Amino acid sequence: MKLISLNTWGGKVFEPLIEFIQSQADDTDIFCLQEIYDTNSNVKQYKNIIRANLLDELKNILKDFQVFYFPTLFGFDDEAKKVNFDLSYGIAIFLKNHIKIADYKNYFIYKPKSLYFLKKDFSNLATPLHHVQISINGKNFHIFNFHGSAYPPDKLDSDNRLREAKRVWSILNRTMGAKILVGDFNLLPNTYLIKTLEKDFRNLIKEFNIKRTRSNLSPYFKSSDFQKFADYTFVSKGIEVKNFQVPNIQISDHLPIILEFS
Repeated sequence: MKLISLNTWGGKVFEPLIEFIQSQADDTDIFCLQEIYDTNSNVKQYKNIIRANLLDELKNILKDFQVFYFPTLFGFDDEAKKVNFDLSYGIAIFLKNHIKIADYKNYFIYKPKSLYFLKKDFSNLATPLHHVQISINGKNFHIFNFHGSAYPPDKLDSDNRLREAKRVWSILNRTMGAKILVGDFNLLPNTYLIKTLEKDFRNLIKEFNIKRTRSNLSPYFKSSDFQKFADYTFVSKGIEVKNFQVPNIQISDHLPIILEFS
């Protein structure tokens, strides 16, 4: 099977993003995506930047896929500004139609008092964990799609991140069977969650000596503030890795992560 994880950057680099997804769709079984916008309005593009209907745009080119969307914010853009039309933001998993879904869960690792209010520093942005249990040939395994807290921006441990790490670990620990965890963790490699996961999971970013998961399009690229890592792929026992790569493709401020496994 083949899985691609990508923070889409809200579709800001729209045409190259769509071309990449289309080029991968035939032989990809699972897409785990972060920063997905959706709207019931007629707005397609907001401020000539955000693709407000990105979820529908992806559905249009991934017609052979089941779609699981987990909205975590309503009515705000990526600058924490209110908008005057219907808009939601979250994460999504696309799975080929032939894949049997045994279970599906959404977890708020952190949930603010309101999903209709966002601080300018993003410190109250919800932290989602998406979970799909898949059944193939009578065997179940688990896909987790995670988007970690963007605050504080240094991607180092904080009190909130430590609490979130313990909750993520608790959910994974009580889930029986083979597991794959992917996503934009918003963490650097030496943080608590990464080190904790490495005790029981293979960290493929580390194992395959990936140099960075952020692209040249990052606003901080080549600056002293450029953080090379944010995205990870962890696999448990029972997952055989066939191939793993992070191609340097400029379709987002993050690079796509491609895992082939059985």
